[in-house]
Amino acid sequence: MQHKHVISCDWGTSSLRLQLIDTASHSCLAKVSSTQGNASIFNAWKTQPGLDRVHFYVRYLQPLINELSASAGISLNNIEIIISGMASSSVGMRELPYADVPFDLDGSSAYSEWIEAKPLIDNPILLISGVQQADDVMRGEETQLIGIVSLLDLPEDDDLLFILPGTHSKHIVVNKKSISQFRTFMTGEIFDMLTKHTVLSHAVSSPKNDLIVDEDKKSFSDGASKALTGELLNSLFSVRINQLKKYLTAKQNYFYLSGLLIGSELKHIAKNINQKLVLCSSGRLLQLYQLAIDCMELSERTIVVPADILDNAAAEGQIRILNNIKSVPSHER
Repeated sequence: MQHKHVISCDWGTSSLRLQLIDTASHSCLAKVSSTQGNASIFNAWKTQPGLDRVHFYVRYLQPLINELSASAGISLNNIEIIISGMASSSVGMRELPYADVPFDLDGSSAYSEWIEAKPLIDNPILLISGVQQADDVMRGEETQLIGIVSLLDLPEDDDLLFILPGTHSKHIVVNKKSISQFRTFMTGEIFDMLTKHTVLSHAVSSPKNDLIVDEDKKSFSDGASKALTGELLNSLFSVRINQLKKYLTAKQNYFYLSGLLIGSELKHIAKNINQKLVLCSSGRLLQLYQLAIDCMELSERTIVVPADILDNAAAEGQIRILNNIKSVPSHER
């Protein structure tokens, strides 16, 4: 049975987003979001032993589905919900095994399971797992990447490096539209920890908005340049020196520290001179990563994914996976 619509759910560690997608045009008809991520729900579930885990999580979806239905002006009963991200992890509604690399980006390599959530909701749920290699794992980024590759007209190079900045940034090597390997960098989380829970927290001040002025750009670029030639654990103390010697203001120091970490994340990519870079980000993060890439003189071989494609990528990837799975929901068997 084919529906005219599906509900796309991108459920991360700290947030979730629902979108109602037209399956013919793949356009978004309505969307809602929440800060109820998997981590907080899992912690709440652990305090109430004996409750069905899937049903516990679905209770957080119910009001959002109702809100999505009201926004779209149609009933969403029996419409499939496709979930990717951390919902299939050890802190999610059900932990699923990972798919392995190489991972084809047509959606056929993904591992997924149908989940029954009645009587709470009538919607069948397709839960999508992540991807693993011997020394790394990811959940959600591979689904987003499936969508990006299908929406973006990319060169048919043998070697593309997709950079997905974030709390745990991913660098994903794609050969002939298949993930061959990837690396995780804890850039965002380390930055957050350093600016809140170390002696460097007194040396920096976060900006009030996303505007990056020239003096901030210079401070960031100085940090990124230092990262390319220095050792990170030693270079980090220069943030403290900038404060003590009054070389930089607290706001400039914030960008300098950001440059140190992002530069340290990216320094390995200069080694492969034949690799094209595909930068998947938006807002302030996009500006900062572009600055770092410019410091490394790699801008000419960098492709920036447009914001509208990034916004639709997870839903597009989910639909590709749905169209490639061989199993069907239990209510259709």
